Amino acid sequence: TDRTSDGGGQVRITPQLIRASDDTHLWSEIYTADLVPGEIFRIQTQIAERITQSMDVLLLEPERQVLAAQPTDNQEAYDYFLRGNDYRRRSFRSEQDIQIAIQMYQKAVESDPDFALAYAFLSQAHSSMWWYFFDRTEARLAMAKEAVDKALRLDPDLPGAHVALGYYYYHGHLEYDRALAEFAIARKSQPNNVSLLSGIAFVQRRQGKMVQALANLIKASELDPRSADVAGQLAYTYILLRNPVEAARQLERAIFLGPDVAVYYFVKAIWVHVRLEGDAERARAVLAEVRTVGLAEDPDIAAAWVAVEMLQGDYQAALDRLALVSSDVLMDSQFEYEPKAKASAQLYGLMGNRQREQAYYDSARSMLETRIQEHPDDDRFRSALGIAYAGLGRKEDAIREGELAVELLPMSKEAWRGAHRVEDLARIYAMVGEYDAAIDRLESLLAVPSITAVPMLRIDPVWDPLRDNPRFQALLAKYEN
Repeated sequence: TDRTSDGGGQVRITPQLIRASDDTHLWSEIYTADLVPGEIFRIQTQIAERITQSMDVLLLEPERQVLAAQPTDNQEAYDYFLRGNDYRRRSFRSEQDIQIAIQMYQKAVESDPDFALAYAFLSQAHSSMWWYFFDRTEARLAMAKEAVDKALRLDPDLPGAHVALGYYYYHGHLEYDRALAEFAIARKSQPNNVSLLSGIAFVQRRQGKMVQALANLIKASELDPRSADVAGQLAYTYILLRNPVEAARQLERAIFLGPDVAVYYFVKAIWVHVRLEGDAERARAVLAEVRTVGLAEDPDIAAAWVAVEMLQGDYQAALDRLALVSSDVLMDSQFEYEPKAKASAQLYGLMGNRQREQAYYDSARSMLETRIQEHPDDDRFRSALGIAYAGLGRKEDAIREGELAVELLPMSKEAWRGAHRVEDLARIYAMVGEYDAAIDRLESLLAVPSITAVPMLRIDPVWDPLRDNPRFQALLAKYEN
C-alpha cells in the first residue's frame, strides 16, 4: 500500500489461485486500485470474476449481482466491518472475540447507518452470544432481532440479512423450519456460499437429519477445503454417526488448518478416541501434542486431562489436574455444565473416600441450586443438579431434575444437545439403582445418531453399577461395531 499525505494513495493486490489438493499454482495477476471504497470493491469484483473464469465456473446472474454489490461507500465503516469479521471467525468458544466483533460492527453502523450487511452480521454475533450460553437474556435476543430487522428495512433482498434472520430463528428459538426458509431465500442468489451450506447443515443436525447434514458439509468442504471450521464440523457429524475413522481424519485436517483451536484436540481425544474407540491411551497422546502449540492451560484441555486420568484409573492424578483449574467450573459449553466440585466428588467416590465425596457433591448442589434460581430453564443445570442429588442419595430429587432436563430439551426438539440430557438421565438412574430405566435410556441413544457409543460404555466407571446386568451386557453386544 502506498499512501499520500492526505490519506489517499493506492493499493497493489496480487491474488493467486492454487489448487488445494496438490498446491498447483493455476493463476495470478497484479491489480492496482486507488484507496477509495468504490475502486476497492470494483477490484474485488474483478478478481472474483477472474478466478471463476480460471476455474471454468459459470456464474448465474444472481451470483454476478452479489459479486458486484457494494456494501458501503464509507471506508471507515468497511474497515470496522472487516475487523468484526476477523474476530467473529476466530473462535466460537471465545466470548471475548464475539464481544469485540459486536463492538466493531456497532462502530461500522455508527459510521454508516445505511450499512445493511454490517447490521446483518451484528445480528449474527448477538445470536452467537445467546447460542453459546455467554448471555441467555431476552435482551440479547432482542438486540439480534433489532439488528436484522434494520438490515432488512435497508435492503429486503440482501442475502446476508436472510441468513442472519435464519440464525436468529435457529439459535434463538430452535425454529428450524423458519430458519431453513430464510436460508433458502439467501441460497437463491448464493447457491455455493460455504457459510450458508454449513448453516443449513447445522440446522439439519439439530433436527436429527445427520445424513443430510453430512452431505451439505461435504459440499461445503469441497468448496472451501482450507476451512478448519468446516473440517471440524464434518468431524462432529461423523462422530454423531459413529464413524471414528472419518471423524479422526477430519479433525487432523482441522488441527492442521487451525492448530491453535483447543476444541479440536478435545474432541479428537474425548469424543473420538474415548467415546467411539474406548482408547484412553490414544486420547492421552493427542493431549500431549497440545504442549507444542501453547494450549496446555486451555479449559477444554484441562477437562480432557481430568477425564483421561480418571479413565486410566489414576484418580489422584486427575485430582491434581483438577486442582490446577482456577475456575469453579470445569466445563461450560452448550452441551454440559460441570462444576469443579462435581468432578471432585466423582473422583473421591472412585477412591472410596465417602466423606469427601459427599462434601463435594453438596458443594456442587449448592452452586447449581443458585444457578437454577437465576436460570430455571437451563437444561444443563438441571442435569448436573440431578447427578449431584444422586451422589447425595436423594433419589427422588435426582430423578425429578434429570427428567425435567429431558423435558426442557427433548431430542425431538434438539437431537444433538437433547441426547446429552438423556445420557445424563441414564447416569442418574444408574446411580440411584434404577437399572432398567438406565438401560432403556441408553438403548434409545444407541439406536439413533448420538455421541453415546459402546466403547465408552465399556470403559467409563459411570456405568460400573450396570456391569453385571444381563440386559446391559446384551445391549453392548447388540450395538457393538
